[in-house]
Amino acid sequence: MFKKKTPQLLQSQKISFTSILGGGCVIHGKLEVAGNYHLVGQVLGDITGIGSQGILWIDKFAHVQGNIICSDLILAGRLEGNVVSSGVVEICAGAIIIGDIQSERLHVDSNARINGRLSCFNSDDIEDVIKTMPPNDKAK
Repeated sequence: MFKKKTPQLLQSQKISFTSILGGGCVIHGKLEVAGNYHLVGQVLGDITGIGSQGILWIDKFAHVQGNIICSDLILAGRLEGNVVSSGVVEICAGAIIIGDIQSERLHVDSNARINGRLSCFNSDDIEDVIKTMPPNDKAK
């Protein structure tokens, strides 16, 4: 009688990016992003999403060594660090994650590789979750 509606994935939506870090770029240090951000290069440091909205898309060719704090995340590349997301985290096929992921909602493709813990929390608890996030020693 009632048909359960499947939520549409972020990666299937048409996204216009406010910024793009290209494949030949490497950032050493903290990266603060605002709006929709597409990362194809490398970041050796933490990534923080400024503001309450925006999608961080880590491309299949990208590599991040650091922690990520953002609203929504699409992860198709390699991440060595922890994630705290106040919204949706989508882990795509071929993604490699070494670290813990905490988010309000989580979607993991069966062909992703994760070596860490996955947990979901209430969006009201995000400040407490960020405070307890362990530092990433690999980013140094």
